[in-house]
Amino acid sequence: MNSLAVREILKNMNDRFAILTAGERTALPRQRTMRATIDWSYNLLSAQEQCLFNRLSVFAGGFSLAAAATVCSDDRLSRTSVLNLLSALVDKSLVIAEPRGDALRYRLLESTGAYASEKLGHARERDLFARRHLRYLRQHFAELWERTARRSVIVAALEEDLENVRAALDEGLGRSEPIDGAELLNSIDVNWRALGLEAEGTARCEAYFEALPSSESRLRAGLSVTLSLLVGVFGNKMLALELATRAVELARASGDAPSLASALRQRAATALLLYRLDDAEDALCEAEAIPGSAMLRTSLLDTRAALSFFRGDIETGLRLFEQVREEHHSLGNFSAEQTTAVNIAEIEHARGQTQRAVTVVRETLAATPSGPDEYLLLHNLAGYLAAMDDLSGAAAAAGESIRVRAAQVAEDVHVAIAIEHAALVFALRGDLVRAASLEGYADATIHRSGFHREFTETTTYDRLAALLAAGLAIDELARVTAQGAALAPEAAIALALESL
Repeated sequence: MNSLAVREILKNMNDRFAILTAGERTALPRQRTMRATIDWSYNLLSAQEQCLFNRLSVFAGGFSLAAAATVCSDDRLSRTSVLNLLSALVDKSLVIAEPRGDALRYRLLESTGAYASEKLGHARERDLFARRHLRYLRQHFAELWERTARRSVIVAALEEDLENVRAALDEGLGRSEPIDGAELLNSIDVNWRALGLEAEGTARCEAYFEALPSSESRLRAGLSVTLSLLVGVFGNKMLALELATRAVELARASGDAPSLASALRQRAATALLLYRLDDAEDALCEAEAIPGSAMLRTSLLDTRAALSFFRGDIETGLRLFEQVREEHHSLGNFSAEQTTAVNIAEIEHARGQTQRAVTVVRETLAATPSGPDEYLLLHNLAGYLAAMDDLSGAAAAAGESIRVRAAQVAEDVHVAIAIEHAALVFALRGDLVRAASLEGYADATIHRSGFHREFTETTTYDRLAALLAAGLAIDELARVTAQGAALAPEAAIALALESL
């Protein structure tokens, strides 16, 4: 700080051991530089402690004892010795131990981790243990799927090990060894969206799809299904169908029956959203004839329920959706239960039972708060309440949906949908200029995303457009909506929340 500006220090911080080289002249030599400080502690370690310390640097953000034992043990370090060695490193403040529920979670401080990584590289072991780190995560997530049908368990594991997953996937691509990384991505599946990380999950699946050899048809099919699901969250139905169709072709080429069933189910679901009902029926019938897991059977039943509704058999659709919701609830699969509740409420609203739709949403939010579809339930609730002219309720639901989703990602089609419902509330209150500005932003964002408005969104949009056209001059409406379309996401969110 005596010789460099703060910005210059920041610029050079990646080379921490080169820049942090000056200490107090009166200090002991080991306290004058960061490297000397860690060198002094490191040199007091036994050879085995040094070995484990180096290997722990492959973890990012924290790790469990089981993970350390699996990744770091070999002929030099037995699994049983890892516990004692890890305890010694904690006692010497080179590893931090933190309670996490009824277990401990361990981590290295950023600078000690960087130091240990250097040592691991000097020992020519970095590639080996980075590979073992990736393979541990691949196996860990695969075993979770085998043990449970509850997506909440997978989501919790992803949240806990998110930094490890990111580091491992980066390493897999960097070493041009994409197979283990693709297996890990297929086990994570669509669960990126539970953390608001759809864009990241999409980018990683695309990168691994391109990196995989063309012979890896099964893995490429799995990635295509996940991409279709993630793209569908943003409402780009045509691209979602294209990706699902590609998944079917790849799964057929692989000869793997479970992969084909999953791909066919996704193709049926995406064809359905584009009203290609015969295509959806063909794909669904083929998928239903393939033996599969309980989770797959429930997914197929969910798609069959949607197809019944789209064919006009509303009672069958509702009955099957209720059956799907009960199955998810019995499994403790609350995130999927939320998704099914979204479908049930939408059907009720579309057939004129809007109060019933409100009840379904409110019961679901009370029973399963903070799930990945919470913001969907909330912005749909805003649409239902606005349709019933419950403006205070619609404003509260729209505002909460915006806050929940914007905390994950600000520039997002679902934030824009909630803003559009809020715009209708403002228009009904008589604040037409604010409503027009917000609609300008929402409409531009929805079009950019490729999202196709469904019944609830279309109902809000049509009513809002009529109010704005009747209340504002043509030139003023064009000018204000253009200004709204140019707003930054943060500005549009602030404008919407200001008076809700």
